[in-house]
Amino acid sequence: YMFNDNTRAEHAMMVTWFHWGLHGWIPYVVVGALISILSYRRGFPMSMRFTMYPIIGELVYGPLGDMIEVLSILCTIFGVCTSLGLGAMQINKGLVRLDLGTYHGINRNGCDVAGQNCTGNTGMEVNRDTQCVIIVIITAMAVTSVILGLKAGIALLSQIAFILSFFILFAILFLDETWYILNALTSTLGYYIWYLPKISFHTDAWEELGKASDGLGGAPDGRGGLKGWMNGWTIFYWGWWISWGPFVGTFLARISKGRKLGPFIIASLVLPSFWSFVFTGIFGASQIRISRQAEAAGLDMSDSAHTYGSLADKDVIGWNTVGEDGITRWVPVGDNVVRLYNLATEDVVFEHMCYYGSFGFGTFMTVITLICVVLYFVTSSDSASYVVDILAANGLEEPPTIQKVFWGCTEGVAAIALLLSADEENPSAALNAVKAIPIILGLPFTFMLFWMCQALMIVCSEEAGKMAIERKNFRTWVFNLEIPSLISFVVPFVPAGQVAAKVWGGNPVVYMVGYASLWVTLIVFFCLTAADEAFLSLAAASYFVLSLAVGGMRTAVRHKLGITGDMISDAMVGVFAFPWAIGQMAVEEFTYNEKEVAM
Repeated sequence: YMFNDNTRAEHAMMVTWFHWGLHGWIPYVVVGALISILSYRRGFPMSMRFTMYPIIGELVYGPLGDMIEVLSILCTIFGVCTSLGLGAMQINKGLVRLDLGTYHGINRNGCDVAGQNCTGNTGMEVNRDTQCVIIVIITAMAVTSVILGLKAGIALLSQIAFILSFFILFAILFLDETWYILNALTSTLGYYIWYLPKISFHTDAWEELGKASDGLGGAPDGRGGLKGWMNGWTIFYWGWWISWGPFVGTFLARISKGRKLGPFIIASLVLPSFWSFVFTGIFGASQIRISRQAEAAGLDMSDSAHTYGSLADKDVIGWNTVGEDGITRWVPVGDNVVRLYNLATEDVVFEHMCYYGSFGFGTFMTVITLICVVLYFVTSSDSASYVVDILAANGLEEPPTIQKVFWGCTEGVAAIALLLSADEENPSAALNAVKAIPIILGLPFTFMLFWMCQALMIVCSEEAGKMAIERKNFRTWVFNLEIPSLISFVVPFVPAGQVAAKVWGGNPVVYMVGYASLWVTLIVFFCLTAADEAFLSLAAASYFVLSLAVGGMRTAVRHKLGITGDMISDAMVGVFAFPWAIGQMAVEEFTYNEKEVAM
Protein backbone atom coordinates (compact mmCIF):
# COMPACT_ATOMS: atom_id res chain seq x y z
CA TYR A 1 0.00 0.00 0.00
CA MET A 2 1.08 3.57 -0.64
CA PHE A 3 0.08 4.49 2.91
CA ASN A 4 1.12 2.79 6.14
CA ASP A 5 0.18 3.82 9.67
CA ASN A 6 3.01 6.35 9.86
CA THR A 7 2.18 8.09 6.59
CA ARG A 8 -1.51 8.05 7.48
CA ALA A 9 -0.70 9.84 10.73
CA GLU A 10 1.35 12.44 8.88
CA HIS A 11 -1.41 12.87 6.30
CA ALA A 12 -3.99 13.33 9.06
CA MET A 13 -1.86 16.07 10.61
CA MET A 14 -1.46 17.76 7.22
CA VAL A 15 -5.22 17.73 6.53
CA THR A 16 -5.81 19.28 9.95
CA TRP A 17 -3.36 22.05 9.08
CA PHE A 18 -5.15 22.47 5.77
CA HIS A 19 -8.42 23.05 7.62
CA TRP A 20 -6.94 25.36 10.25
CA GLY A 21 -4.07 26.99 8.34
CA LEU A 22 -3.67 29.53 5.59
CA HIS A 23 -6.98 28.75 3.87
CA GLY A 24 -8.91 29.39 7.06
CA TRP A 25 -7.36 32.76 7.81
CA ILE A 26 -7.52 34.15 4.26
CA PRO A 27 -11.18 35.31 4.52
CA TYR A 28 -10.30 37.37 7.59
CA VAL A 29 -7.31 38.97 5.88
CA VAL A 30 -9.32 39.86 2.77
CA VAL A 31 -12.14 41.46 4.74
CA GLY A 32 -9.82 43.14 7.23
CA ALA A 33 -7.43 44.56 4.63
CA LEU A 34 -10.26 45.88 2.48
CA ILE A 35 -12.09 47.55 5.37
CA SER A 36 -8.83 49.01 6.68
CA ILE A 37 -7.91 50.64 3.36
CA LEU A 38 -11.40 51.97 2.74
CA SER A 39 -11.81 53.28 6.31
CA TYR A 40 -8.38 54.68 7.09
CA ARG A 41 -7.30 55.76 3.57
CA ARG A 42 -10.61 56.71 1.96
CA GLY A 43 -12.59 57.86 4.99
CA PHE A 44 -15.51 55.45 4.67
CA PRO A 45 -17.26 54.25 7.85
CA MET A 46 -16.09 50.90 9.20
CA SER A 47 -19.08 49.08 7.75
CA MET A 48 -19.32 45.95 5.63
CA ARG A 49 -21.47 47.62 2.98
CA PHE A 50 -18.52 49.75 1.88
CA THR A 51 -16.43 46.68 1.01
CA MET A 52 -18.59 46.58 -2.13
CA TYR A 53 -18.01 50.24 -3.01
CA PRO A 54 -15.22 49.44 -5.53
CA ILE A 55 -17.68 47.08 -7.26
CA ILE A 56 -21.11 48.76 -7.09
CA GLY A 57 -20.24 52.35 -6.17
CA GLU A 58 -23.02 54.55 -4.78
CA LEU A 59 -25.44 51.60 -4.63
CA VAL A 60 -23.93 50.74 -1.23
CA TYR A 61 -26.06 53.55 0.22
CA GLY A 62 -29.30 51.87 -0.88
CA PRO A 63 -31.19 48.66 -0.14
CA LEU A 64 -28.37 46.55 -1.55
CA GLY A 65 -25.98 47.96 1.04
CA ASP A 66 -28.58 47.30 3.74
CA MET A 67 -28.79 43.66 2.63
CA ILE A 68 -25.00 43.34 2.85
CA GLU A 69 -25.08 44.78 6.35
CA VAL A 70 -27.86 42.45 7.49
CA LEU A 71 -26.10 39.41 6.05
CA SER A 72 -22.87 40.41 7.80
CA ILE A 73 -24.62 40.84 11.13
CA LEU A 74 -26.36 37.47 10.78
CA CYS A 75 -23.07 35.79 9.85
CA THR A 76 -21.40 37.28 12.90
CA ILE A 77 -24.18 36.42 15.32
CA PHE A 78 -24.79 32.86 14.17
CA GLY A 79 -21.11 32.20 13.51
CA VAL A 80 -20.45 32.96 17.17
CA CYS A 81 -23.57 31.01 18.13
CA THR A 82 -21.98 27.93 16.58
CA SER A 83 -18.93 28.39 18.75
CA LEU A 84 -21.01 29.10 21.85
CA GLY A 85 -23.08 25.98 21.25
CA LEU A 86 -20.07 23.73 20.72
CA GLY A 87 -18.24 25.42 23.59
CA ALA A 88 -21.17 24.95 25.97
CA MET A 89 -21.18 21.21 25.21
CA GLN A 90 -17.42 21.03 25.89
CA ILE A 91 -17.62 23.02 29.12
CA ASN A 92 -20.66 21.05 30.29
CA LYS A 93 -18.76 17.79 29.85
CA GLY A 94 -15.71 19.12 31.69
CA LEU A 95 -17.77 20.31 34.65
CA VAL A 96 -19.59 16.96 34.89
CA ARG A 97 -16.25 15.14 34.84
CA LEU A 98 -15.01 17.30 37.70
CA ASP A 99 -18.25 16.70 39.61
CA LEU A 100 -18.02 12.93 39.12
CA GLY A 101 -14.28 12.85 39.72
CA THR A 102 -13.78 11.04 36.41
CA TYR A 103 -10.25 9.71 35.99
CA HIS A 104 -9.14 7.10 33.47
CA GLY A 105 -12.72 6.14 32.72
CA ILE A 106 -13.70 5.63 36.36
CA ASN A 107 -16.04 7.91 38.34
CA ARG A 108 -15.09 8.49 41.98
CA ASN A 109 -17.69 10.85 43.50
CA GLY A 110 -21.23 10.12 44.63
CA CYS A 111 -21.08 6.39 43.89
CA ASP A 112 -22.76 3.54 45.74
CA VAL A 113 -20.89 0.87 47.69
CA ALA A 114 -20.13 -1.10 44.53
CA GLY A 115 -18.69 2.00 42.87
CA GLN A 116 -21.63 2.17 40.47
CA ASN A 117 -24.54 4.56 39.84
CA CYS A 118 -22.40 7.64 40.41
CA THR A 119 -24.24 10.95 40.68
CA GLY A 120 -21.33 13.18 41.63
CA ASN A 121 -21.23 15.82 44.33
CA THR A 122 -23.90 18.06 42.83
CA GLY A 123 -25.78 15.78 40.45
CA MET A 124 -24.87 17.89 37.42
CA GLU A 125 -25.70 16.26 34.07
CA VAL A 126 -24.80 16.73 30.44
CA ASN A 127 -28.01 18.17 29.04
CA ARG A 128 -29.47 21.19 27.30
CA ASP A 129 -30.53 22.94 30.51
CA THR A 130 -27.00 22.95 31.88
CA GLN A 131 -25.62 24.09 28.54
CA CYS A 132 -28.11 26.94 28.41
CA VAL A 133 -27.01 28.08 31.88
CA ILE A 134 -23.38 27.96 30.71
CA ILE A 135 -24.26 30.15 27.71
CA VAL A 136 -26.03 32.63 30.00
CA ILE A 137 -22.93 32.88 32.21
CA ILE A 138 -20.58 33.27 29.24
CA THR A 139 -22.89 35.89 27.75
CA ALA A 140 -22.99 37.83 31.04
CA MET A 141 -19.18 37.79 31.20
CA ALA A 142 -18.95 38.84 27.55
CA VAL A 143 -21.39 41.72 28.00
CA THR A 144 -19.44 42.94 31.03
CA SER A 145 -16.21 42.74 29.04
CA VAL A 146 -17.57 44.62 26.05
CA ILE A 147 -18.96 47.36 28.32
CA LEU A 148 -15.50 47.83 29.84
CA GLY A 149 -14.15 48.50 26.37
CA LEU A 150 -11.53 47.29 23.95
CA LYS A 151 -8.49 47.61 26.21
CA ALA A 152 -9.86 47.13 29.72
CA GLY A 153 -12.13 44.20 28.85
CA ILE A 154 -11.64 42.45 25.52
CA ALA A 155 -7.86 42.80 25.27
CA LEU A 156 -7.24 41.80 28.90
CA LEU A 157 -9.31 38.61 28.69
CA SER A 158 -7.69 37.72 25.37
CA GLN A 159 -4.23 38.06 26.87
CA ILE A 160 -5.11 35.88 29.87
CA ALA A 161 -6.61 33.20 27.62
CA PHE A 162 -3.58 33.31 25.33
CA ILE A 163 -1.15 32.90 28.25
CA LEU A 164 -3.13 29.95 29.63
CA SER A 165 -3.22 28.27 26.21
CA PHE A 166 0.56 28.70 25.93
CA PHE A 167 0.98 27.11 29.36
CA ILE A 168 -1.19 24.12 28.42
CA LEU A 169 0.55 23.76 25.06
CA PHE A 170 4.07 23.73 26.45
CA ALA A 171 2.97 21.46 29.30
CA ILE A 172 1.82 18.87 26.75
CA LEU A 173 5.02 19.31 24.75
CA PHE A 174 7.25 18.57 27.75
CA LEU A 175 5.02 15.95 29.38
CA ASP A 176 4.83 13.87 26.19
CA GLU A 177 7.62 12.57 23.95
CA THR A 178 9.14 15.98 23.23
CA TRP A 179 11.56 15.05 20.46
CA TYR A 180 8.92 12.98 18.73
CA ILE A 181 6.49 15.93 18.71
CA LEU A 182 9.13 18.36 17.43
CA ASN A 183 10.05 15.94 14.67
CA ALA A 184 6.37 15.44 13.83
CA LEU A 185 5.86 19.21 13.55
CA THR A 186 8.87 19.58 11.28
CA SER A 187 7.91 16.64 9.09
CA THR A 188 4.28 17.72 8.79
CA LEU A 189 5.29 21.27 7.88
CA GLY A 190 7.35 20.00 4.97
CA TYR A 191 4.55 17.67 3.90
CA TYR A 192 2.02 20.52 4.15
CA ILE A 193 4.11 22.85 1.98
CA TRP A 194 4.68 20.08 -0.58
CA TYR A 195 1.05 18.88 -0.63
CA LEU A 196 -0.65 22.28 -0.37
CA PRO A 197 -1.16 22.87 -4.12
CA LYS A 198 -2.77 19.45 -4.55
CA ILE A 199 -5.08 19.46 -1.56
CA SER A 200 -6.12 23.05 -2.27
CA PHE A 201 -7.80 21.83 -5.46
CA HIS A 202 -8.98 18.48 -4.09
CA THR A 203 -12.76 18.06 -4.38
CA ASP A 204 -13.42 14.40 -3.49
CA ALA A 205 -14.63 13.97 -7.09
CA TRP A 206 -14.29 10.18 -7.19
CA GLU A 207 -15.42 9.71 -3.59
CA GLU A 208 -18.68 11.50 -4.42
CA LEU A 209 -19.50 8.64 -6.81
CA GLY A 210 -20.02 6.49 -3.73
CA LYS A 211 -19.33 2.79 -3.41
CA ALA A 212 -18.87 0.55 -6.42
CA SER A 213 -22.18 -1.14 -5.54
CA ASP A 214 -24.02 2.19 -5.98
CA GLY A 215 -23.60 1.77 -9.72
CA LEU A 216 -22.31 5.29 -10.45
CA GLY A 217 -18.69 4.38 -11.07
CA GLY A 218 -17.29 4.20 -7.54
CA ALA A 219 -13.91 2.62 -6.86
CA PRO A 220 -14.06 -1.05 -8.01
CA ASP A 221 -11.28 -2.03 -5.57
CA GLY A 222 -13.36 -0.76 -2.65
CA ARG A 223 -10.49 1.34 -1.35
CA GLY A 224 -11.91 4.76 -2.19
CA GLY A 225 -12.76 7.29 0.49
CA LEU A 226 -16.22 7.69 1.96
CA LYS A 227 -18.80 9.83 0.20
CA GLY A 228 -19.68 12.96 2.14
CA TRP A 229 -16.51 13.18 4.21
CA MET A 230 -15.54 16.53 2.70
CA ASN A 231 -19.02 17.93 3.38
CA GLY A 232 -18.81 17.02 7.05
CA TRP A 233 -15.29 18.30 7.54
CA THR A 234 -13.77 20.65 4.96
CA ILE A 235 -17.03 22.31 3.88
CA PHE A 236 -18.19 22.67 7.48
CA TYR A 237 -14.90 24.18 8.59
CA TRP A 238 -14.74 26.59 5.68
CA GLY A 239 -18.39 27.56 6.12
CA TRP A 240 -17.56 28.25 9.75
CA TRP A 241 -14.46 30.26 8.86
CA ILE A 242 -16.27 32.25 6.17
CA SER A 243 -19.26 32.99 8.40
CA TRP A 244 -16.81 34.55 10.87
CA GLY A 245 -15.36 36.73 8.07
CA PRO A 246 -17.33 39.94 8.83
CA PHE A 247 -16.65 39.58 12.56
CA VAL A 248 -12.91 38.86 12.53
CA GLY A 249 -12.20 41.00 9.47
CA THR A 250 -13.86 44.06 11.00
CA PHE A 251 -12.16 43.43 14.34
CA LEU A 252 -8.75 43.15 12.65
CA ALA A 253 -9.41 46.39 10.82
CA ARG A 254 -10.42 48.10 14.07
CA ILE A 255 -7.12 47.25 15.79
CA SER A 256 -4.86 47.79 12.75
CA LYS A 257 -4.94 51.54 12.22
CA GLY A 258 -1.56 52.92 11.17
CA ARG A 259 -0.14 49.61 9.93
CA LYS A 260 1.04 48.88 6.40
CA LEU A 261 -0.54 46.12 4.33
CA GLY A 262 2.52 43.84 4.44
CA PRO A 263 2.84 43.72 8.25
CA PHE A 264 -0.95 43.42 8.47
CA ILE A 265 -0.87 40.26 6.32
CA ILE A 266 1.97 38.78 8.36
CA ALA A 267 0.19 39.51 11.64
CA SER A 268 -3.25 38.28 10.54
CA LEU A 269 -2.38 35.43 8.16
CA VAL A 270 1.15 34.06 8.60
CA LEU A 271 1.48 34.22 12.39
CA PRO A 272 -2.04 32.92 13.19
CA SER A 273 -1.54 30.05 10.73
CA PHE A 274 1.78 29.21 12.38
CA TRP A 275 0.09 29.31 15.79
CA SER A 276 -2.60 26.92 14.50
CA PHE A 277 0.11 24.60 13.17
CA VAL A 278 1.90 24.50 16.52
CA PHE A 279 -1.27 24.14 18.60
CA THR A 280 -2.98 21.43 16.55
CA GLY A 281 0.40 19.84 15.83
CA ILE A 282 1.36 19.34 19.48
CA PHE A 283 -2.08 18.12 20.51
CA GLY A 284 -2.50 16.03 17.37
CA ALA A 285 0.90 14.35 17.49
CA SER A 286 0.57 13.49 21.18
CA GLN A 287 -2.96 12.12 20.81
CA ILE A 288 -2.00 10.06 17.77
CA ARG A 289 0.84 8.53 19.79
CA ILE A 290 -1.45 7.75 22.74
CA SER A 291 -4.07 6.18 20.46
CA ARG A 292 -1.50 4.04 18.68
CA GLN A 293 -0.04 2.97 22.02
CA ALA A 294 -3.50 1.78 23.07
CA GLU A 295 -4.14 0.05 19.77
CA ALA A 296 -0.82 -1.83 19.94
CA ALA A 297 -1.70 -2.99 23.47
CA GLY A 298 -4.91 -4.60 22.21
CA LEU A 299 -7.51 -2.02 23.22
CA ASP A 300 -9.82 -2.65 20.28
CA MET A 301 -12.68 -0.33 21.40
CA SER A 302 -15.19 -3.17 21.64
CA ASP A 303 -16.25 -2.02 25.14
CA SER A 304 -15.03 0.10 28.06
CA ALA A 305 -12.61 -2.61 29.16
CA HIS A 306 -11.07 -2.42 25.70
CA THR A 307 -10.98 1.39 25.67
CA TYR A 308 -9.38 2.28 29.00
CA GLY A 309 -6.19 0.66 30.25
CA SER A 310 -7.48 1.08 33.81
CA LEU A 311 -10.39 -1.29 33.07
CA ALA A 312 -8.49 -3.78 30.94
CA ASP A 313 -7.44 -7.33 31.78
CA LYS A 314 -3.72 -6.84 32.48
CA ASP A 315 -2.97 -10.46 31.62
CA VAL A 316 -4.35 -10.01 28.11
CA ILE A 317 -3.92 -6.35 27.22
CA GLY A 318 -0.32 -5.17 26.96
CA TRP A 319 2.87 -5.64 24.96
CA ASN A 320 5.48 -8.35 24.47
CA THR A 321 8.53 -6.12 24.76
CA VAL A 322 12.06 -7.21 23.92
CA GLY A 323 14.53 -5.87 26.48
CA GLU A 324 18.13 -4.83 25.96
CA ASP A 325 19.18 -8.32 26.95
CA GLY A 326 17.15 -9.74 24.07
CA ILE A 327 14.60 -11.40 26.36
CA THR A 328 10.91 -10.88 25.60
CA ARG A 329 8.87 -9.80 28.61
CA TRP A 330 5.20 -9.15 29.09
CA VAL A 331 4.38 -5.53 29.94
CA PRO A 332 0.74 -5.01 30.97
CA VAL A 333 -1.04 -1.92 29.69
CA GLY A 334 -0.85 1.08 32.00
CA ASP A 335 -3.90 2.58 33.64
CA ASN A 336 -3.30 5.85 31.80
CA VAL A 337 -3.42 4.32 28.32
CA VAL A 338 -6.69 5.08 26.51
CA ARG A 339 -8.10 4.61 23.01
CA LEU A 340 -9.03 8.25 22.45
CA TYR A 341 -10.79 7.57 19.16
CA ASN A 342 -13.55 5.68 20.99
CA LEU A 343 -14.39 8.56 23.32
CA ALA A 344 -16.94 11.30 22.85
CA THR A 345 -15.41 14.39 21.28
CA GLU A 346 -15.92 16.39 24.49
CA ASP A 347 -14.04 13.77 26.56
CA VAL A 348 -10.88 13.57 24.46
CA VAL A 349 -9.03 16.66 25.68
CA PHE A 350 -9.75 15.90 29.35
CA GLU A 351 -8.66 12.26 29.12
CA HIS A 352 -5.58 13.50 27.32
CA MET A 353 -4.74 15.74 30.27
CA CYS A 354 -5.29 12.88 32.75
CA TYR A 355 -2.89 10.66 30.80
CA TYR A 356 0.23 12.30 32.23
CA GLY A 357 -0.25 12.18 35.98
CA SER A 358 -2.22 11.29 39.08
CA PHE A 359 -5.85 12.03 39.84
CA GLY A 360 -4.90 15.35 41.43
CA PHE A 361 -2.78 16.32 38.43
CA GLY A 362 -5.58 15.41 36.04
CA THR A 363 -8.06 17.48 38.05
CA PHE A 364 -5.70 20.46 38.06
CA MET A 365 -5.16 20.30 34.29
CA THR A 366 -8.89 19.86 33.69
CA VAL A 367 -9.63 23.01 35.71
CA ILE A 368 -6.95 25.00 33.86
CA THR A 369 -8.27 23.75 30.50
CA LEU A 370 -11.85 24.64 31.41
CA ILE A 371 -10.85 28.15 32.48
CA CYS A 372 -8.97 28.61 29.21
CA VAL A 373 -11.92 27.34 27.14
CA VAL A 374 -14.37 29.60 28.98
CA LEU A 375 -12.14 32.65 28.50
CA TYR A 376 -11.71 31.95 24.81
CA PHE A 377 -15.44 31.73 24.29
CA VAL A 378 -16.00 34.86 26.35
CA THR A 379 -13.45 36.77 24.24
CA SER A 380 -15.07 35.45 21.06
CA SER A 381 -18.49 36.55 22.23
CA ASP A 382 -17.44 40.00 23.47
CA SER A 383 -15.40 40.68 20.31
CA ALA A 384 -18.35 39.62 18.15
CA SER A 385 -20.70 41.86 20.15
CA TYR A 386 -18.32 44.76 19.66
CA VAL A 387 -18.16 44.16 15.90
CA VAL A 388 -21.94 43.78 15.53
CA ASP A 389 -22.30 47.04 17.46
CA ILE A 390 -20.06 48.75 14.91
CA LEU A 391 -21.90 47.24 11.93
CA ALA A 392 -25.35 48.03 13.31
CA ALA A 393 -24.26 51.61 14.07
CA ASN A 394 -23.24 52.21 10.43
CA GLY A 395 -19.53 51.96 11.14
CA LEU A 396 -19.41 54.00 14.34
CA GLU A 397 -16.25 52.79 16.07
CA GLU A 398 -17.56 53.48 19.61
CA PRO A 399 -21.27 52.53 19.61
CA PRO A 400 -23.63 53.30 22.51
CA THR A 401 -23.31 51.05 25.57
CA ILE A 402 -26.96 49.99 25.49
CA GLN A 403 -26.45 48.71 21.96
CA LYS A 404 -23.45 46.66 23.09
CA VAL A 405 -25.59 45.05 25.79
CA PHE A 406 -28.40 44.34 23.31
CA TRP A 407 -26.20 42.55 20.78
CA GLY A 408 -24.29 40.64 23.43
CA CYS A 409 -27.55 39.30 24.85
CA THR A 410 -28.86 38.58 21.36
CA GLU A 411 -25.94 36.28 20.64
CA GLY A 412 -26.56 34.31 23.83
CA VAL A 413 -30.31 34.03 23.20
CA ALA A 414 -29.70 32.84 19.63
CA ALA A 415 -27.25 30.18 20.83
CA ILE A 416 -29.74 28.95 23.42
CA ALA A 417 -32.50 28.84 20.79
CA LEU A 418 -30.32 26.64 18.58
CA LEU A 419 -29.69 24.19 21.42
CA LEU A 420 -33.36 24.10 22.40
CA SER A 421 -34.41 23.46 18.81
CA ALA A 422 -33.12 19.89 19.08
CA ASP A 423 -34.88 16.94 20.67
CA GLU A 424 -33.75 16.24 24.25
CA GLU A 425 -33.70 12.52 23.48
CA ASN A 426 -31.38 13.03 20.54
CA PRO A 427 -28.34 15.04 21.75
CA SER A 428 -26.62 14.78 18.38
CA ALA A 429 -29.50 16.75 16.84
CA ALA A 430 -28.42 19.82 18.80
CA LEU A 431 -24.91 19.49 17.44
CA ASN A 432 -26.23 19.07 13.91
CA ALA A 433 -28.43 22.15 14.31
CA VAL A 434 -25.47 24.19 15.51
CA LYS A 435 -23.18 22.92 12.74
CA ALA A 436 -25.71 23.64 9.98
CA ILE A 437 -25.84 27.39 10.63
CA PRO A 438 -22.34 28.38 9.44
CA ILE A 439 -22.75 26.36 6.25
CA ILE A 440 -26.11 28.00 5.49
CA LEU A 441 -24.86 31.54 6.14
CA GLY A 442 -21.40 30.89 4.74
CA LEU A 443 -22.82 30.12 1.28
CA PRO A 444 -24.16 33.61 0.39
CA PHE A 445 -21.21 35.26 2.07
CA THR A 446 -18.87 33.14 -0.07
CA PHE A 447 -20.04 35.04 -3.14
CA MET A 448 -19.54 38.29 -1.29
CA LEU A 449 -16.03 37.13 -0.48
CA PHE A 450 -15.37 36.58 -4.19
CA TRP A 451 -16.36 40.19 -4.88
CA MET A 452 -14.31 41.40 -1.92
CA CYS A 453 -11.22 39.74 -3.41
CA GLN A 454 -11.83 41.65 -6.61
CA ALA A 455 -12.55 44.84 -4.67
CA LEU A 456 -9.29 44.44 -2.74
CA MET A 457 -7.34 44.06 -5.99
CA ILE A 458 -9.02 47.19 -7.37
CA VAL A 459 -8.33 49.24 -4.24
CA CYS A 460 -4.69 48.10 -4.07
CA SER A 461 -4.24 48.99 -7.76
CA GLU A 462 -5.73 52.42 -7.06
CA GLU A 463 -3.49 52.98 -4.05
CA ALA A 464 -0.43 51.90 -6.06
CA GLY A 465 -1.31 54.37 -8.83
CA LYS A 466 -1.89 51.65 -11.42
CA MET A 467 -5.57 52.56 -11.73
CA ALA A 468 -7.27 55.93 -11.42
CA ILE A 469 -9.71 56.23 -8.54
CA GLU A 470 -12.01 58.39 -10.66
CA ARG A 471 -12.46 56.42 -13.87
CA LYS A 472 -15.18 55.56 -16.35
CA ASN A 473 -17.61 52.78 -15.49
CA PHE A 474 -20.80 51.39 -16.98
CA ARG A 475 -23.72 53.77 -16.66
CA THR A 476 -25.84 51.20 -14.82
CA TRP A 477 -25.12 48.36 -12.43
CA VAL A 478 -25.16 44.87 -13.87
CA PHE A 479 -28.47 44.01 -12.14
CA ASN A 480 -30.76 46.68 -13.53
CA LEU A 481 -34.32 47.34 -14.70
CA GLU A 482 -33.46 48.87 -18.06
CA ILE A 483 -35.87 48.13 -20.95
CA PRO A 484 -33.21 46.18 -22.95
CA SER A 485 -32.64 43.97 -19.88
CA LEU A 486 -36.34 43.13 -19.67
CA ILE A 487 -36.46 42.45 -23.42
CA SER A 488 -33.46 40.13 -23.06
CA PHE A 489 -35.48 37.76 -20.89
CA VAL A 490 -37.58 36.95 -23.99
CA VAL A 491 -35.66 37.90 -27.14
CA PRO A 492 -32.07 38.60 -26.02
CA PHE A 493 -30.77 38.41 -29.58
CA VAL A 494 -32.42 41.75 -30.50
CA PRO A 495 -30.52 44.07 -28.10
CA ALA A 496 -27.46 41.79 -28.29
CA GLY A 497 -27.34 42.18 -32.08
CA GLN A 498 -27.68 45.97 -31.78
CA VAL A 499 -24.81 46.13 -29.28
CA ALA A 500 -22.61 43.89 -31.45
CA ALA A 501 -23.15 46.16 -34.46
CA LYS A 502 -22.11 49.20 -32.43
CA VAL A 503 -18.98 47.45 -31.20
CA TRP A 504 -17.75 45.64 -34.28
CA GLY A 505 -19.68 47.45 -37.03
CA GLY A 506 -21.82 45.87 -39.72
CA ASN A 507 -25.47 45.04 -40.11
CA PRO A 508 -27.17 44.41 -36.75
CA VAL A 509 -29.54 41.92 -38.40
CA VAL A 510 -26.63 39.58 -39.12
CA TYR A 511 -25.60 39.60 -35.45
CA MET A 512 -29.22 39.14 -34.39
CA VAL A 513 -29.51 36.04 -36.55
CA GLY A 514 -26.32 34.63 -35.01
CA TYR A 515 -27.44 35.17 -31.44
CA ALA A 516 -30.97 34.05 -32.29
CA SER A 517 -29.68 30.71 -33.60
CA LEU A 518 -28.06 30.03 -30.21
CA TRP A 519 -31.16 31.19 -28.33
CA VAL A 520 -33.53 29.06 -30.43
CA THR A 521 -31.24 26.04 -30.08
CA LEU A 522 -31.35 26.45 -26.31
CA ILE A 523 -35.16 26.62 -26.29
CA VAL A 524 -35.53 23.61 -28.61
CA PHE A 525 -33.23 21.48 -26.46
CA PHE A 526 -35.12 22.55 -23.35
CA CYS A 527 -38.48 21.61 -24.87
CA LEU A 528 -37.11 18.23 -25.96
CA THR A 529 -36.38 17.52 -22.30
CA ALA A 530 -40.01 16.39 -22.02
CA ALA A 531 -39.12 13.49 -24.30
CA ASP A 532 -35.63 12.77 -22.98
CA GLU A 533 -34.01 14.34 -19.92
CA ALA A 534 -30.62 14.13 -21.61
CA PHE A 535 -31.57 17.15 -23.71
CA LEU A 536 -31.56 19.27 -20.53
CA SER A 537 -27.78 18.94 -20.42
CA LEU A 538 -27.59 20.03 -24.07
CA ALA A 539 -29.76 23.04 -23.24
CA ALA A 540 -27.37 23.91 -20.40
CA ALA A 541 -24.41 23.60 -22.76
CA SER A 542 -26.15 25.90 -25.25
CA TYR A 543 -26.79 28.44 -22.50
CA PHE A 544 -23.15 28.51 -21.52
CA VAL A 545 -22.07 29.01 -25.15
CA LEU A 546 -24.52 31.90 -25.52
CA SER A 547 -23.68 33.50 -22.17
CA LEU A 548 -19.94 33.28 -22.76
CA ALA A 549 -20.48 34.92 -26.14
CA VAL A 550 -22.23 37.76 -24.31
CA GLY A 551 -19.32 37.89 -21.86
CA GLY A 552 -16.90 38.21 -24.76
CA MET A 553 -18.97 41.04 -26.20
CA ARG A 554 -18.89 42.78 -22.83
CA THR A 555 -15.08 42.68 -22.95
CA ALA A 556 -15.17 44.31 -26.39
CA VAL A 557 -17.60 46.97 -25.13
CA ARG A 558 -15.30 47.82 -22.23
CA HIS A 559 -12.30 48.19 -24.52
CA LYS A 560 -14.24 50.40 -26.92
CA LEU A 561 -15.59 52.66 -24.20
CA GLY A 562 -12.42 52.71 -22.09
CA ILE A 563 -14.03 51.00 -19.09
CA THR A 564 -11.71 49.09 -16.76
CA GLY A 565 -12.32 45.46 -15.89
CA ASP A 566 -11.18 41.94 -16.73
CA MET A 567 -12.27 39.06 -18.94
CA ILE A 568 -13.01 36.71 -16.04
CA SER A 569 -15.50 39.16 -14.58
CA ASP A 570 -17.05 39.63 -18.00
CA ALA A 571 -17.48 35.88 -18.38
CA MET A 572 -19.02 35.55 -14.90
CA VAL A 573 -21.43 38.42 -15.61
CA GLY A 574 -22.42 36.79 -18.91
CA VAL A 575 -23.14 33.47 -17.20
CA PHE A 576 -24.81 34.60 -13.97
CA ALA A 577 -26.45 37.86 -15.11
CA PHE A 578 -27.13 37.08 -18.76
CA PRO A 579 -30.16 39.32 -19.57
CA TRP A 580 -29.00 42.17 -17.33
CA ALA A 581 -25.53 42.12 -18.89
CA ILE A 582 -27.07 42.69 -22.32
CA GLY A 583 -29.21 45.53 -21.00
CA GLN A 584 -26.20 47.10 -19.27
CA MET A 585 -24.32 47.23 -22.58
CA ALA A 586 -27.32 48.34 -24.63
CA VAL A 587 -27.86 51.59 -22.69
CA GLU A 588 -24.28 52.82 -23.17
CA GLU A 589 -23.62 55.92 -25.31
CA PHE A 590 -21.39 54.54 -28.09
CA THR A 591 -21.83 57.56 -30.38
CA TYR A 592 -20.52 59.98 -27.77
CA ASN A 593 -17.47 57.83 -27.21
CA GLU A 594 -16.66 57.73 -30.93
CA LYS A 595 -16.74 61.54 -31.12
CA GLU A 596 -14.57 61.74 -28.04
CA VAL A 597 -12.01 59.35 -29.51
CA ALA A 598 -12.00 61.26 -32.83
CA MET A 599 -11.19 64.49 -31.05
